[in-house]
Amino acid sequence: MRIITILALLLFLAVTSTVFAADSKASKSARSTTQGEDLFAAPKIFRLKLEIAAEALESLRKDPKRYVKASLKEGEHTYVDVGVRVKGSAPFEGLEKKPSLAFKFNEFVKDQEFHGRGRILLSNAHKDPTFLCEAIGGEIFRSAGVPASKVAYAVIEAGGKDLGLYVVSEAANKDFLSQHFKKAKGNLYEGSSNDITDKLEKDGGDSSTDQADLKALAAALKESDLAERARRVGPLLDMERFAAFAAVEVLAGHHDGYTMDKNNYRIYNDPASGQMVFLPHGLDQLFAKSDEPLIPEWKGLVAKAVLTSPTGQRLYLEKMSALLAGGGKAENILRQISELSAMIRPVIAERDAVAAKAFDDAVAKLRTNVSARTSFLEQQLKSQAASK
Repeated sequence: MRIITILALLLFLAVTSTVFAADSKASKSARSTTQGEDLFAAPKIFRLKLEIAAEALESLRKDPKRYVKASLKEGEHTYVDVGVRVKGSAPFEGLEKKPSLAFKFNEFVKDQEFHGRGRILLSNAHKDPTFLCEAIGGEIFRSAGVPASKVAYAVIEAGGKDLGLYVVSEAANKDFLSQHFKKAKGNLYEGSSNDITDKLEKDGGDSSTDQADLKALAAALKESDLAERARRVGPLLDMERFAAFAAVEVLAGHHDGYTMDKNNYRIYNDPASGQMVFLPHGLDQLFAKSDEPLIPEWKGLVAKAVLTSPTGQRLYLEKMSALLAGGGKAENILRQISELSAMIRPVIAERDAVAAKAFDDAVAKLRTNVSARTSFLEQQLKSQAASK
């Protein structure tokens, strides 16, 4: 009887522990999701104070990509031992130069988060005087069914110095992937001035280093027989989303992206489908020209192999047509520009009247380019249809 009682007690404790752990995990997941949505659910400007010790600043000068400890204060709340490093390829020349930064809140403190996110990216927008391209570009991609980072804003003070306005964006990590895919543990690659035939930087996934999944896709794309190519590529590439991805890049004139430059892109190997999904990256230079062709010179291997085939080109044109009638419609983009610029401008104007005038001019030019670009592509689509 005593043995039975002990076994029953052990079983009760095991079940209770499992249920408690599951409830705790679910509670943390729900809390993180809610806080994360709060961070990017609606445009907002955060005001943050950053403090980095002299030793940490010197470390960043020597190795800009290595996280150092810093503190970050938001209102009355201080985040301690936050990991911070330089974002991008530029060397660190001091905070007064307003470098782009990456914050990793759980680098030194387990489970520490900023509004439900373990990591966020802050761009100085040196190439985007409107501070709007990341936001409107991401919105257009998402409207087309392509996962893209959401954006907020932050005014940063560091060591008593006002660094001004930053663009805050989601990091491409498991927090981000879990919002768009059923499984967030697939291989995540980052491309920069290279193609899928090259060794890409791996940002997540399994421990393999041979990049066999990319090699398999590249081999299928090089198949000369179109029917056989389509049969081999189909299971490896999300064709629908790639065509939509290409349509947005062309609409926005994203020459710093994949299809027209083989630069600044990510690829996620979705474990649920086994297919590669292209994700946008580096959306800080958009809508520079209005009269670029509907069908440009495709540069990336995937773009050349997929979008030059009759089936691929037809799918691309269908996606472009749907885009121009939906999230890529001029009035939708212009509305977002108006809303965001109205929020941002007072922050810029309170610091520098000259900068505010430059901002106004840049926003006006962006609005003109968006209207002209969408109109040009609509005419190109009509001409394309009439020629058939």
